[in-house]
This record gives sequence, structure tokens and C-alpha cells, in this order.
Amino acid sequence: PTRLAITAGTYDGVLAGWDTVAYKRDDEKDDEKDDEDKNENTDLLAMLNKTAPQDENAYLKMNFAMAVHDGSVRTISMSSAHRHDHGNNHKNSKEEKTNSDHVSKKSKSKSNTFIIPGTLLSAGFDDNIAIFSLTKHTQNGDLKTPSNMGTPTCSGFAPPSDPAPSHALMGLSTGKIIIYTRKDMTVQHILSGHDDKGVTCLAVHPSGKMALSGGRDGKICLWDLMRGRLAFVSKIKNPKKGRKATVNDIVWSKDGARFAYCTHEGNITAREMESGQDLLDITMPLIGRANQVCFVGGDDGLFLAAACNDGGLPVFAVGSIDDEDEDAGTRRAIMAIEPLEGVATAGDERFKCIQSVEGGSSFLVVTANSGGIISLIDLEGAAQMMLSEEDEVGDGSDDGNKEGSSDEEDSIASDSDEEEDTAAEILESVRIGTGARITCISVWSSNEAVDGDAELEADSDEEIPEEEEAATEKEIEEDVFHTKKRKAKDIDVPENKKQEENEIELDPEALEKARALVSQAKKRQKKKKDKKKKKEKKNQ
Repeated sequence: PTRLAITAGTYDGVLAGWDTVAYKRDDEKDDEKDDEDKNENTDLLAMLNKTAPQDENAYLKMNFAMAVHDGSVRTISMSSAHRHDHGNNHKNSKEEKTNSDHVSKKSKSKSNTFIIPGTLLSAGFDDNIAIFSLTKHTQNGDLKTPSNMGTPTCSGFAPPSDPAPSHALMGLSTGKIIIYTRKDMTVQHILSGHDDKGVTCLAVHPSGKMALSGGRDGKICLWDLMRGRLAFVSKIKNPKKGRKATVNDIVWSKDGARFAYCTHEGNITAREMESGQDLLDITMPLIGRANQVCFVGGDDGLFLAAACNDGGLPVFAVGSIDDEDEDAGTRRAIMAIEPLEGVATAGDERFKCIQSVEGGSSFLVVTANSGGIISLIDLEGAAQMMLSEEDEVGDGSDDGNKEGSSDEEDSIASDSDEEEDTAAEILESVRIGTGARITCISVWSSNEAVDGDAELEADSDEEIPEEEEAATEKEIEEDVFHTKKRKAKDIDVPENKKQEENEIELDPEALEKARALVSQAKKRQKKKKDKKKKKEKKNQ
């Protein structure tokens, strides 16, 4: 990706952030205006950098660390924002201000618009929600959850990838979900669908029009965010009779056509949204249950990766499979990282979090384990192994008929034979100090600059006309974010400087190979669907 930002929360209430864009502190600006909180956070960042020295040439650099919550951080979310580059050198602030007054609308429309990290939202065991601007490097405000509503457990923005999401969702331990307007963080809706055991996870659809949530009550709820009401409830079976299943995590594919979830009881399921068909449904051993899952392999989500409690990281092929393919030995999964064996618990090695990364080979993920290590991992090798083995099964069961396989696919297979088989390649690893215990992570990534002529940044102070402020139950506004007027509190993030050319790059040949791999997987999936349709017609 052209830019990658990661934020992690810990059991100690600390937030720490890494970014591929380097920040440089200007010590001359640390004058008497710095408050006590800023000094404390500066000391914390210095302490963490001392215990775990940062490599200046590293791809990911720790840019901030701050004690935010009294107790553990329960959930964090990051949204995007627009940044405009008018080509100024910013050498003379007075000259810049004078020139800016004479900038025409035409020149503004020609300025480059980039997608950058915009807002960071965190919530903790102390029932406090903190909002930070990642563009201005300040805390915009904080608020408490409504009384008797419980502790925050999960969160998300709606729409999730929009540079100016209009709403923020917060799941609570009482089973309620609060929808806040991002403009002033006022409560717009309170959704009731789970029982008082609590909401454990939620995922907003890429369109921002609906969301899924899971809880400790064995339910998955589909919410209509346009009307602010419950649309559908699906109950999950628990192998243990008399007990309700707990949904650990739920995610959408990037195109919103399918979703996946994992349970505390070891179940991992991927389902097609339109038909409701299960594309994957397996049960892992209880010791190796998945804590989180994520789609990889393009917008379609052709593969599913899982962060497991035993330290394993399996990758599954997502797609329907008929009895003939199953009898032929078609491989549906591969263990990209092997679990620890011969131990009752994986301890610090267990994977707690996993999230996909936009850009690169489309097989990149960020993981976090209990030992405080955050890793950027490429899972392309795992997908390649599954497709290669499927090729071998198909060649042996189709009497040598290779019709439908392209020269491009044959080239991929031959290249993989020459290279050493590596299911997972760890590209970068970082940690918080000597290894603080991580509770949650949020990953923001961008693959390219966005062309556009939007005139407002997400954190601008420009007023919005009154007619645009009204919100109804049938619409989710696309307002830019304005917090209530609170005393701004600086956070420990130095001023931004120009992005360094210090990215993990994929050479054109490797990138083309990854794209061809995704194309190959899509062709296989289409071929299976066509085969299934023909079989159904024959049986009619």
C-alpha cells in the first residue's frame, strides 16, 4: 500500500500508533503551552522507544503512544479524511497566508486530493469514548456512554471507507448499539436486538446502509441503518446443548457480497449475502478457535484468514464445493503459520487480532499476538499452494484435458514450482516497548491517491449550512466531522513532514503474478458454479 497506519490498544489503557509516514518533532515548539498530559505522553513515547529502539529506516514507525483510558482499551476504529496538496513549499507562513487569499476556485479544483488517516475513536473499560484528529494531531473531545448502557465493546464508522463518514456505531456490554452522529457525537439511535449478555462485534457494510452484529446470545443481527431498525436475526447453534454460542468476530468482504464470522466454540462460517448460502462452514478444535477473521484475495474475498488461539494462522478457500470435488481431495485450507504443539495454551504466541490491508498483493494482513507483537504478513503463498494442489487434482481427474487453463495460469504454476513454498511471509514486525498485552487493533491503508475536487477536509472549521444539518431515520447524512466545542488537548504526535520513499515495494513481476493468482481463483470459482448449474439441470 502507498500508506499504512496501525493503532493498538492495551490492557493498561495505552494507545500506540505506527505509520509508514515519518513524523519529526520540532523541539523548539515544545514551549510553555505544552500541558501536563502532553508531557506525560512525550515521556511515554520516549520510554517505549528506549525499551524497544525504533529503526529510522523501518517501514512502520511508532509515531505516538499515550495513556488514554483508566483500564483496558476495549475497541478502536480509524476513519479516512481528505488532504489537499496545492503545491506550496510552506517555507514562509505569512507569504502562504497572503497567497492563499488569492487562490481561485479553479486552482483549488486542480489541487491533488489524497486519502489520509482522519479520525481515531477509542473506547475503554472506563466507559469513556475519546476522539482524536489524526490530521491535526489533537484530541477533539471525549464523552461517557449513556448511564446504565454498559461498557463499550466494539465500534465502527459508517460508511467505513468514506473520507467523511457520517456516523459512528458503538456496541455495548448491555446488548445495545448506539448510533452517534459524527458531527457532534450526539446519540441518534439506540438499537436493541441482543440480550443483556452484550454485543461482542459489529461490522458496517461497505455501503454504510446496513451493519451486522454478533453477541454472547448466539445471535447475528442484520441492521437497516437507513431506518435505524432490526432487519433480520440469525441464531447460531452451539454444539453444547443448553448454552448459547458467542460470536467472536464478524466481517464483510470489500464488495459487500459476503460476510464471515467465527465463534468462541470454534465455528468459522462464510456466507453469501444474497442467497444466504454457506460458502464455508467448519469447526476448529476448541483450543484452536479463531479470535478474529478477515477476507483476503481481492474485493470478492476469495480466501479467509483466521487468527487462532493456539498461535495458528489458517487460510481457507471461500466458495461452494460439491461432493465430487470433495471426494477428489480438493484442498480447502492450509495452515499458513503452524500452531504451537504440546502446550495447554499458546500464551504470548496466540493470535488475538487480524485485519486485511488494502493494496499490494491483496493478500496482506496485519496480526497482533498476546505478546504485543504486531506483524505485516503476506499470505499469497498459502493461496498459491491451494490453487496448485487443485491443479494437480484436476489434471488427474480430467483425463489430461486442460481446456480452460490459460498460459498465464500455467506460468504461475511453473514459477511456484521453482520457488520455495512459503505459505506466510512476515514482511515487518513491531512491538509496544518490551511487549505490552494488546487488546485490539485498527488498521488503515490506502492503495493510491484519490482524484477529486472536494473543498473541505474532514477536520475543517468551516460551518455547514443549517439545511444540511437535519438527519432523518431514512437517510444517513454525509456530513463532515465537527465535534462540540471542547478544550482541544494535544496528543503526542509530532508535526507531519513529507512522506519518505520508504515503502515495502512489490516489483512489477510479483504484483502481476499476485493479480493473476486472484484472476485464476475467480475463474476456478466460476467454473465450479457452471458445473453445479449443469448438474442441477440434469437432475431436473
